[in-house]
Amino acid sequence: MLSEPDLLWSASARQFFAYWDSLPKVDFVPDRQDFSPSRIATLMPAVTILEVVSEDIILQRLTGTTVCRSLGFDPTGRSVADLMSPLLWPDYREMISLQLSVPCGRQNMLRSRRANLVDRAEVLVLPLRHARSGHWMLLSYFDELAPVGYDPGPYEILGYEETRWIDIGAGVPEASGRK
Repeated sequence: MLSEPDLLWSASARQFFAYWDSLPKVDFVPDRQDFSPSRIATLMPAVTILEVVSEDIILQRLTGTTVCRSLGFDPTGRSVADLMSPLLWPDYREMISLQLSVPCGRQNMLRSRRANLVDRAEVLVLPLRHARSGHWMLLSYFDELAPVGYDPGPYEILGYEETRWIDIGAGVPEASGRK
């Protein structure tokens, strides 16, 4: 078991990390079949699972009800590229590639626009393997949103700020200009 990262701000993010850390692992990463939503039922409304099919195809496989409410729709089954600014997509793909190259955890502040408001939220992202498909998955917990500004327009992910890598035993990515 890893020690709880001190960079996690909320008690619920720490609880989410502790659950992930309790799962059996091969090469530092649990398999999707060992993830049981019922074990973290109170956190599941704020959880998402992404499937990394390829560098260009990342699909939303599960979206908690709180996340859906914040978005104003259910993005399950959609491409993650459809949810973010096209200018952000190349940097996001690089961030995912870096995270899975080691593998490691990641904590960010997510900046998004919804209902004409710009929000920030702490996001904890941890890797999963999906042995049956051979794909990586990303298990994410979204903490409470905090409005920080006004920007008219539809839902869109505007940026990831304050990226911090979490060593889960395999190290963290080399510096690549990204914090």
